[in-house]
Amino acid sequence: MLSAIGVNLALTCIESALFGIFFVLAATSLAVLVVRHSNSAGSGNIHAPLSSERIWKSPLFVATVLLLMTVSAHWIISVRRIFEAFLYKDGGQRALAYWLTVEEPTQVAATTFVVSSVIIGDIILTYRIWVVWDRRLPLIVFPTLCTLGYAAMGISVIQLFASYVPGESIFIHAAQRRIITTAALTLTTNIYGTVSIAYRIWSSNRALKHEHASPGMGLTEALTIFIESAALYTSWTLFFLVSYSANSLLEAFAFHCIPAATGISFMLIIVRVGLGFHWSPASGGSALAPSIGVGALASARVGHPRGQDSDGYPMRVIHLNVTQTVEREAVTDYALRRGPEKQGLDVDEDSDIAKLEGV
Repeated sequence: MLSAIGVNLALTCIESALFGIFFVLAATSLAVLVVRHSNSAGSGNIHAPLSSERIWKSPLFVATVLLLMTVSAHWIISVRRIFEAFLYKDGGQRALAYWLTVEEPTQVAATTFVVSSVIIGDIILTYRIWVVWDRRLPLIVFPTLCTLGYAAMGISVIQLFASYVPGESIFIHAAQRRIITTAALTLTTNIYGTVSIAYRIWSSNRALKHEHASPGMGLTEALTIFIESAALYTSWTLFFLVSYSANSLLEAFAFHCIPAATGISFMLIIVRVGLGFHWSPASGGSALAPSIGVGALASARVGHPRGQDSDGYPMRVIHLNVTQTVEREAVTDYALRRGPEKQGLDVDEDSDIAKLEGV
Protein backbone atom coordinates (compact mmCIF):
# COMPACT_ATOMS: atom_id res chain seq x y z
CA MET A 1 0.00 0.00 0.00
CA LEU A 2 1.26 3.47 -0.87
CA SER A 3 2.16 5.93 1.88
CA ALA A 4 2.61 9.69 1.55
CA ILE A 5 6.13 9.52 3.00
CA GLY A 6 7.26 6.78 0.61
CA VAL A 7 5.75 8.51 -2.41
CA ASN A 8 7.40 11.83 -1.58
CA LEU A 9 10.78 10.24 -0.91
CA ALA A 10 10.56 8.51 -4.29
CA LEU A 11 9.43 11.81 -5.79
CA THR A 12 12.51 13.63 -4.56
CA CYS A 13 14.84 10.93 -5.88
CA ILE A 14 13.20 10.65 -9.31
CA GLU A 15 12.76 14.40 -9.70
CA SER A 16 16.42 14.95 -8.85
CA ALA A 17 17.43 12.46 -11.54
CA LEU A 18 15.10 14.07 -14.07
CA PHE A 19 16.35 17.52 -13.11
CA GLY A 20 19.93 16.42 -13.74
CA ILE A 21 18.95 15.24 -17.22
CA PHE A 22 17.02 18.45 -17.84
CA PHE A 23 19.89 20.66 -16.68
CA VAL A 24 22.36 19.01 -19.05
CA LEU A 25 19.91 19.28 -21.93
CA ALA A 26 19.09 22.91 -21.09
CA ALA A 27 22.76 23.88 -20.97
CA THR A 28 23.32 22.13 -24.30
CA SER A 29 20.25 23.81 -25.78
CA LEU A 30 21.42 27.26 -24.73
CA ALA A 31 24.86 26.56 -26.19
CA VAL A 32 23.32 25.42 -29.48
CA LEU A 33 21.08 28.47 -29.69
CA VAL A 34 23.89 30.90 -28.88
CA VAL A 35 26.27 29.32 -31.39
CA ARG A 36 23.65 29.27 -34.15
CA HIS A 37 22.76 32.92 -33.67
CA SER A 38 26.43 33.83 -33.32
CA ASN A 39 27.21 32.13 -36.63
CA SER A 40 24.36 34.00 -38.27
CA ALA A 41 25.48 37.35 -36.90
CA GLY A 42 29.05 36.71 -38.02
CA SER A 43 28.11 35.29 -41.44
CA GLY A 44 29.77 31.99 -40.66
CA ASN A 45 32.53 33.36 -38.41
CA ILE A 46 32.15 31.58 -35.09
CA HIS A 47 34.37 34.14 -33.38
CA ALA A 48 32.09 37.03 -34.31
CA PRO A 49 30.55 38.89 -31.35
CA LEU A 50 27.01 37.83 -30.46
CA SER A 51 24.30 40.48 -30.29
CA SER A 52 22.33 40.07 -27.06
CA GLU A 53 19.40 41.83 -28.69
CA ARG A 54 19.34 39.22 -31.44
CA ILE A 55 19.50 36.16 -29.19
CA TRP A 56 16.75 37.48 -26.92
CA LYS A 57 14.46 37.74 -29.93
CA SER A 58 14.59 33.96 -30.26
CA PRO A 59 11.40 32.44 -28.78
CA LEU A 60 13.16 29.15 -28.13
CA PHE A 61 16.00 30.87 -26.24
CA VAL A 62 13.56 32.81 -24.05
CA ALA A 63 11.49 29.68 -23.40
CA THR A 64 14.61 27.71 -22.47
CA VAL A 65 15.69 30.34 -19.95
CA LEU A 66 12.21 30.54 -18.42
CA LEU A 67 11.92 26.75 -18.16
CA LEU A 68 15.37 26.59 -16.59
CA MET A 69 14.22 29.07 -13.95
CA THR A 70 10.88 27.41 -13.13
CA VAL A 71 12.13 23.81 -13.17
CA SER A 72 15.17 24.69 -11.02
CA ALA A 73 13.00 26.59 -8.54
CA HIS A 74 10.61 23.67 -8.22
CA TRP A 75 13.43 21.19 -7.64
CA ILE A 76 14.94 23.42 -4.94
CA ILE A 77 11.57 23.57 -3.18
CA SER A 78 11.22 19.77 -3.39
CA VAL A 79 14.60 19.29 -1.72
CA ARG A 80 13.72 21.87 0.93
CA ARG A 81 10.48 20.02 1.71
CA ILE A 82 12.49 16.89 2.52
CA PHE A 83 14.51 18.77 5.13
CA GLU A 84 11.44 20.48 6.53
CA ALA A 85 9.52 17.21 6.84
CA PHE A 86 12.27 15.30 8.65
CA LEU A 87 14.23 18.04 10.44
CA TYR A 88 12.64 21.47 10.75
CA LYS A 89 8.94 20.76 11.37
CA ASP A 90 8.46 19.52 14.95
CA GLY A 91 11.80 17.75 14.84
CA GLY A 92 10.61 15.46 12.08
CA GLN A 93 7.92 13.89 14.26
CA ARG A 94 5.02 14.88 12.00
CA ALA A 95 6.43 14.16 8.55
CA LEU A 96 3.26 12.41 7.38
CA ALA A 97 1.06 15.33 8.38
CA TYR A 98 3.47 17.73 6.69
CA TRP A 99 3.25 15.89 3.34
CA LEU A 100 -0.55 15.83 3.51
CA THR A 101 -0.91 19.54 4.34
CA VAL A 102 -2.11 21.15 1.13
CA GLU A 103 -1.95 24.75 2.42
CA GLU A 104 1.72 24.43 3.43
CA PRO A 105 3.58 27.46 1.94
CA THR A 106 6.17 25.26 0.23
CA GLN A 107 3.37 23.17 -1.33
CA VAL A 108 1.67 26.30 -2.66
CA ALA A 109 4.98 27.61 -4.01
CA ALA A 110 5.74 24.28 -5.68
CA THR A 111 2.27 24.27 -7.26
CA THR A 112 2.93 27.77 -8.60
CA PHE A 113 6.07 26.62 -10.39
CA VAL A 114 4.30 23.53 -11.76
CA VAL A 115 1.57 25.71 -13.26
CA SER A 116 4.17 28.15 -14.62
CA SER A 117 6.17 25.36 -16.25
CA VAL A 118 3.07 23.90 -17.88
CA ILE A 119 2.03 27.30 -19.25
CA ILE A 120 5.48 27.75 -20.78
CA GLY A 121 5.34 24.20 -22.16
CA ASP A 122 1.92 24.75 -23.73
CA ILE A 123 3.11 27.99 -25.31
CA ILE A 124 6.14 26.22 -26.79
CA LEU A 125 3.93 23.42 -28.09
CA THR A 126 1.55 25.93 -29.67
CA TYR A 127 4.53 27.69 -31.23
CA ARG A 128 5.77 24.37 -32.59
CA ILE A 129 2.38 23.70 -34.20
CA TRP A 130 2.52 27.11 -35.85
CA VAL A 131 6.04 26.47 -37.11
CA VAL A 132 5.58 22.91 -38.36
CA TRP A 133 2.38 23.79 -40.19
CA ASP A 134 4.07 26.63 -42.05
CA ARG A 135 2.78 29.41 -39.75
CA ARG A 136 -0.92 28.86 -40.35
CA LEU A 137 -2.67 30.91 -37.68
CA PRO A 138 -6.05 29.09 -37.79
CA LEU A 139 -4.35 25.91 -36.56
CA ILE A 140 -3.21 27.51 -33.29
CA VAL A 141 -6.48 29.17 -32.30
CA PHE A 142 -7.72 26.11 -30.42
CA PRO A 143 -4.51 25.37 -28.44
CA THR A 144 -4.15 29.08 -27.66
CA LEU A 145 -7.64 29.17 -26.13
CA CYS A 146 -6.90 26.00 -24.15
CA THR A 147 -3.64 27.51 -22.87
CA LEU A 148 -5.41 30.69 -21.77
CA GLY A 149 -8.04 28.57 -20.05
CA TYR A 150 -5.35 26.55 -18.29
CA ALA A 151 -3.62 29.73 -17.09
CA ALA A 152 -6.87 31.00 -15.58
CA MET A 153 -7.74 27.66 -13.95
CA GLY A 154 -4.16 27.17 -12.77
CA ILE A 155 -4.25 30.47 -10.91
CA SER A 156 -7.54 29.44 -9.32
CA VAL A 157 -5.98 26.14 -8.16
CA ILE A 158 -3.08 28.01 -6.55
CA GLN A 159 -5.55 30.30 -4.79
CA LEU A 160 -7.55 27.26 -3.64
CA PHE A 161 -4.48 25.57 -2.16
CA ALA A 162 -3.45 28.76 -0.33
CA SER A 163 -6.92 29.02 1.29
CA TYR A 164 -7.28 25.33 2.21
CA VAL A 165 -8.73 24.51 5.61
CA PRO A 166 -6.20 22.55 7.73
CA GLY A 167 -6.91 18.84 7.63
CA GLU A 168 -8.78 18.86 4.31
CA SER A 169 -7.74 16.30 1.69
CA ILE A 170 -6.55 17.26 -1.75
CA PHE A 171 -9.24 14.96 -3.11
CA ILE A 172 -12.21 16.97 -1.83
CA HIS A 173 -14.91 17.65 -4.42
CA ALA A 174 -14.17 21.37 -4.80
CA ALA A 175 -10.51 20.67 -5.50
CA GLN A 176 -11.24 17.80 -7.85
CA ARG A 177 -13.42 19.95 -10.10
CA ARG A 178 -10.72 22.59 -10.53
CA ILE A 179 -7.74 20.26 -10.76
CA ILE A 180 -9.35 17.83 -13.22
CA THR A 181 -10.59 20.71 -15.38
CA THR A 182 -7.13 22.30 -15.33
CA ALA A 183 -5.39 19.03 -16.20
CA ALA A 184 -7.93 18.30 -18.94
CA LEU A 185 -7.22 21.66 -20.58
CA THR A 186 -3.49 21.11 -20.82
CA LEU A 187 -3.99 17.47 -21.84
CA THR A 188 -6.25 18.65 -24.67
CA THR A 189 -3.54 21.05 -25.83
CA ASN A 190 -0.95 18.29 -25.60
CA ILE A 191 -2.97 15.74 -27.55
CA TYR A 192 -3.85 18.30 -30.20
CA GLY A 193 -0.21 19.31 -30.56
CA THR A 194 1.18 15.79 -30.50
CA VAL A 195 -1.26 14.49 -33.09
CA SER A 196 -0.97 17.49 -35.42
CA ILE A 197 2.84 17.62 -35.34
CA ALA A 198 3.21 13.83 -35.63
CA TYR A 199 0.81 13.74 -38.57
CA ARG A 200 2.62 16.59 -40.29
CA ILE A 201 5.99 14.88 -39.95
CA TRP A 202 4.64 11.45 -40.91
CA SER A 203 2.75 12.67 -43.97
CA SER A 204 5.67 14.72 -45.24
CA ASN A 205 8.16 11.90 -44.77
CA ARG A 206 5.71 9.48 -46.40
CA ALA A 207 5.45 11.73 -49.45
CA LEU A 208 9.23 11.89 -49.72
CA LYS A 209 9.57 8.14 -49.37
CA HIS A 210 6.89 7.55 -51.99
CA GLU A 211 8.73 9.85 -54.37
CA HIS A 212 12.05 8.10 -53.81
CA ALA A 213 10.62 4.58 -53.32
CA SER A 214 12.06 4.31 -49.81
CA PRO A 215 11.07 1.65 -47.23
CA GLY A 216 8.53 2.24 -44.44
CA MET A 217 8.99 3.98 -41.12
CA GLY A 218 12.19 3.14 -39.30
CA LEU A 219 13.25 3.51 -35.69
CA THR A 220 14.93 6.86 -36.36
CA GLU A 221 11.78 8.35 -37.88
CA ALA A 222 9.63 7.01 -35.04
CA LEU A 223 12.01 8.52 -32.48
CA THR A 224 11.98 11.82 -34.38
CA ILE A 225 8.18 11.93 -34.33
CA PHE A 226 8.15 11.08 -30.60
CA ILE A 227 10.56 13.92 -29.77
CA GLU A 228 9.22 16.53 -32.17
CA SER A 229 5.60 16.00 -31.11
CA ALA A 230 6.45 16.31 -27.38
CA ALA A 231 4.87 12.92 -26.73
CA LEU A 232 6.72 12.61 -23.40
CA TYR A 233 5.04 15.80 -22.19
CA THR A 234 1.62 14.51 -23.21
CA SER A 235 2.17 11.08 -21.64
CA TRP A 236 3.21 12.52 -18.29
CA THR A 237 0.22 14.86 -18.19
CA LEU A 238 -2.07 11.89 -18.87
CA PHE A 239 -0.32 9.96 -16.08
CA PHE A 240 -1.13 12.72 -13.60
CA LEU A 241 -4.75 13.07 -14.69
CA VAL A 242 -5.38 9.33 -14.38
CA SER A 243 -3.68 9.01 -10.99
CA TYR A 244 -5.51 12.01 -9.54
CA SER A 245 -8.88 10.89 -10.90
CA ALA A 246 -8.28 7.53 -9.21
CA ASN A 247 -7.62 9.28 -5.84
CA SER A 248 -4.17 7.72 -5.77
CA LEU A 249 -1.26 9.11 -3.77
CA LEU A 250 0.76 8.73 -6.96
CA GLU A 251 -0.79 12.03 -8.04
CA ALA A 252 1.81 13.86 -5.91
CA PHE A 253 4.60 11.98 -7.68
CA ALA A 254 3.13 12.65 -11.11
CA PHE A 255 2.24 16.27 -10.38
CA HIS A 256 5.58 17.39 -9.01
CA CYS A 257 7.58 15.67 -11.77
CA ILE A 258 5.67 17.59 -14.46
CA PRO A 259 8.15 20.53 -14.58
CA ALA A 260 11.15 18.26 -15.17
CA ALA A 261 9.26 16.13 -17.72
CA THR A 262 8.12 19.29 -19.51
CA GLY A 263 11.64 20.66 -19.62
CA ILE A 264 13.18 17.42 -20.88
CA SER A 265 10.55 17.05 -23.60
CA PHE A 266 11.23 20.45 -25.15
CA MET A 267 14.98 20.50 -24.57
CA LEU A 268 15.21 17.24 -26.52
CA ILE A 269 13.74 19.02 -29.54
CA ILE A 270 16.38 21.76 -29.48
CA VAL A 271 19.28 19.41 -28.74
CA ARG A 272 18.26 16.94 -31.44
CA VAL A 273 18.11 19.70 -33.99
CA GLY A 274 21.43 21.11 -32.84
CA LEU A 275 23.12 17.73 -33.15
CA GLY A 276 21.45 17.28 -36.52
CA PHE A 277 23.15 20.42 -37.78
CA HIS A 278 26.47 19.15 -36.52
CA TRP A 279 26.17 16.15 -38.82
CA SER A 280 26.39 18.54 -41.79
CA PRO A 281 29.72 19.88 -43.07
CA ALA A 282 31.08 22.84 -41.14
CA SER A 283 30.51 25.10 -44.11
CA GLY A 284 26.76 24.94 -43.56
CA GLY A 285 25.98 23.10 -46.79
CA SER A 286 25.68 19.44 -47.63
CA ALA A 287 26.36 17.67 -50.87
CA LEU A 288 24.90 14.41 -52.05
CA ALA A 289 27.34 11.83 -53.31
CA PRO A 290 27.73 11.76 -57.10
CA SER A 291 25.40 9.23 -58.71
CA ILE A 292 27.40 6.86 -60.90
CA GLY A 293 25.81 4.31 -63.19
CA VAL A 294 26.17 0.58 -62.65
CA GLY A 295 28.02 0.21 -65.89
CA ALA A 296 30.68 2.63 -64.76
CA LEU A 297 31.19 0.75 -61.50
CA ALA A 298 31.41 -2.57 -63.31
CA SER A 299 34.06 -1.37 -65.73
CA ALA A 300 36.20 0.46 -63.18
CA ARG A 301 38.33 -2.54 -62.17
CA VAL A 302 41.40 -2.08 -60.03
CA GLY A 303 44.67 -3.47 -61.38
CA HIS A 304 43.86 -3.34 -65.11
CA PRO A 305 45.83 -1.27 -67.61
CA ARG A 306 44.59 2.22 -68.04
CA GLY A 307 42.04 2.43 -70.85
CA GLN A 308 41.32 -1.35 -70.91
CA ASP A 309 38.82 -3.57 -69.14
CA SER A 310 39.37 -7.14 -67.89
CA ASP A 311 39.12 -8.63 -71.41
CA GLY A 312 41.70 -6.31 -72.91
CA TYR A 313 39.22 -4.21 -74.90
CA PRO A 314 39.49 -0.43 -74.85
CA MET A 315 37.24 1.18 -72.29
CA ARG A 316 34.43 3.37 -73.59
CA VAL A 317 33.79 6.88 -72.44
CA ILE A 318 30.99 6.96 -69.88
CA HIS A 319 29.09 10.15 -69.18
CA LEU A 320 28.39 10.68 -65.49
CA ASN A 321 25.38 12.61 -64.31
CA VAL A 322 26.42 14.28 -61.07
CA THR A 323 23.65 15.39 -58.75
CA GLN A 324 24.36 17.88 -56.00
CA THR A 325 22.20 19.54 -53.42
CA VAL A 326 23.35 22.61 -51.56
CA GLU A 327 21.34 23.65 -48.54
CA ARG A 328 21.42 27.18 -47.26
CA GLU A 329 19.71 27.58 -43.89
CA ALA A 330 18.63 30.84 -42.37
CA VAL A 331 19.16 31.00 -38.63
CA THR A 332 15.65 31.37 -37.24
CA ASP A 333 13.40 29.40 -34.93
CA TYR A 334 11.47 27.83 -37.78
CA ALA A 335 11.20 24.09 -38.05
CA LEU A 336 10.78 23.49 -41.76
CA ARG A 337 13.53 24.13 -44.21
CA ARG A 338 12.51 26.12 -47.23
CA GLY A 339 14.16 23.68 -49.58
CA PRO A 340 17.64 23.31 -51.01
CA GLU A 341 19.16 25.69 -53.48
CA LYS A 342 19.58 23.81 -56.72
CA GLN A 343 22.78 23.68 -58.74
CA GLY A 344 23.08 21.97 -62.08
CA LEU A 345 20.37 20.39 -64.20
CA ASP A 346 19.20 17.51 -61.99
CA VAL A 347 18.90 18.05 -58.26
CA ASP A 348 17.45 15.67 -55.70
CA GLU A 349 15.78 17.42 -52.80
CA ASP A 350 17.00 16.16 -49.44
CA SER A 351 14.46 17.52 -46.98
CA ASP A 352 13.78 16.41 -43.42
CA ILE A 353 10.57 17.58 -41.78
CA ALA A 354 12.01 17.00 -38.34
CA LYS A 355 14.87 19.49 -38.70
CA LEU A 356 14.61 23.13 -37.79
CA GLU A 357 15.47 25.68 -40.38
CA GLY A 358 17.53 27.23 -37.66
CA VAL A 359 17.49 27.79 -33.94
